[in-house]
Amino acid sequence: MRVTEQIDAMEVSGTNPFKYLVATRVMATTLMLPILTIIADVIALYASYLGINMKGVTTLALFTNNIISALAFGDVVPAVIKTFFFGFAVGVIGCYKGYNSDKGTEGVGQAANTAVVVSSLVIFILDLLAVQITGLLGLN
Repeated sequence: MRVTEQIDAMEVSGTNPFKYLVATRVMATTLMLPILTIIADVIALYASYLGINMKGVTTLALFTNNIISALAFGDVVPAVIKTFFFGFAVGVIGCYKGYNSDKGTEGVGQAANTAVVVSSLVIFILDLLAVQITGLLGLN
């Protein structure tokens, strides 16, 4: 949008592009990443149920009861809480790099590539910090 001067047009028309573009996208990534993580976890559990049934017959109720009894608070809650921070970081980094991209389509491609690399590094660091904090609190 910066390259095609859409952001400049929003500023001229009196619309706050930061509020309209950045805030909504950061909020969306912050809220959606935990939801996507939960959905992925449910799909993974169902896939593991299918994998178990390839070797033998296990009922879904027995499988679900065994999974629920094996899971603890420290397995689920810290993992889901981390995804809020990951989503926020991805949203902020992606919006920053996209908002400040230059040089036409080449700059947009470079901004997207840089956003992915920086987001991956930041997620790695945030995960490292979260594991250390949950370790100190005794949640894992």
